[in-house]
Amino acid sequence: MIYKPTTVREAVALRAEHPDDAVYLAGGTDDLRLGSDAAGKDLIDVNGLLSDKIEEKDGKLVIGALCTLQDLKECEKVPAFLREAAGFCSSFIKRNSATVGGNIALRRQDSYLAAAFAAANATVLATSTEGDREVPIVKYLACDCTCLLRGFVIDPSRTGWVKRFGRTSASHATLIAAVSGDTYALSVSGSDFACGNTPDLASGMTFTDDISGSAAYKKYLAETVFTLRR
Repeated sequence: MIYKPTTVREAVALRAEHPDDAVYLAGGTDDLRLGSDAAGKDLIDVNGLLSDKIEEKDGKLVIGALCTLQDLKECEKVPAFLREAAGFCSSFIKRNSATVGGNIALRRQDSYLAAAFAAANATVLATSTEGDREVPIVKYLACDCTCLLRGFVIDPSRTGWVKRFGRTSASHATLIAAVSGDTYALSVSGSDFACGNTPDLASGMTFTDDISGSAAYKKYLAETVFTLRR
């Protein structure tokens, strides 16, 4: 079943009523793919309820959750390293449908944007049954809440860099690292997301073998990537 709520509050209420049997539907690049975790679940269509714009407000950039990765990549107001992260999605067709909100909300270890947004100290605009709130993206990524993401707030003057390692441009990322100011972030396949104010994040991480690479390879990348200083 596909639910068609007419307000954000209604969408959030539906999600709360079906915590295990329904997921939000935005771009659909994950929910509608073969083998998705959403298979067999009801869909709560949030298209039309959230912003798909990138706007300047009070000296900050507010990125609507329904902005596509291509929107982000093309917007010159967005810091260059965040635009580069959006480009890690190698398929133009997918970038034109996959949303920023969906990529973050999935909390995938190969998220195109999570490390870069965390390094940029982005905050998340979210709505739950308890109301609206704004929280640091690092705090959001560390929890398992089912709130609806409405957008993201970033400082447009942030500078930094982001680096991706993977077997191919289209395969799942082995590791994505990002730095901005004194904030370092790592997304590593098979590991918990890591973010901190020093580059030695690898020392507190556990690495595993999987299709994207061996534990030893991932550990080496995590220990050395921040020395690249792009």
